[in-house]
Amino acid sequence: MRTIVKRRFFRPAARSVPPALAALGLFFLGCAATPSGATPVDVARGRSTAAHGAEVYANECARCHGPRGEGLAGAPAILGPGALPLYPRDTASPGSFAMSDPEQLQIQQQTRPAGAPWRDPFRNAESLHGFVSTHLPKSRASALKPGDHWAVVTFMLAVQGSNLPPEGVTPSNAGSITIPGQ
Repeated sequence: MRTIVKRRFFRPAARSVPPALAALGLFFLGCAATPSGATPVDVARGRSTAAHGAEVYANECARCHGPRGEGLAGAPAILGPGALPLYPRDTASPGSFAMSDPEQLQIQQQTRPAGAPWRDPFRNAESLHGFVSTHLPKSRASALKPGDHWAVVTFMLAVQGSNLPPEGVTPSNAGSITIPGQ
């Protein structure tokens, strides 16, 4: 008489997960390994260069754009590598949450002719200020004074590594201050 021994093999958990879910898990693991937004060192540089701008950013901007400017709640990344591109990114790309913000859609429809890019290029601090001061959600705009917009732009550019004058970004020098990486 022969004895049959059943062997049990260790089965990794990944085999019991449907392939689509396993791929999704790998996608999220890959995303977690590459944090977006500015580094803590860059944010610290911004705080030391533009303390008032850092305070305004923390109070008014970080709730949507994140403490490191990584982009939250459908708001785009605004600090860190590639965050302030010269030309606008395609906001209608699959998975983009920016196109679901009704307030932003309304602003775009009212301020742009058909077929035009959704924003002007960021050529310098002046063009960045123009965008920041006109595209802040209306619910938050009343909390800021006109000088606060310049302070936030100074903070953003300090975080990005711009070479800034000691007085920061002002209406008189904004046209000559470039955005790093462009």
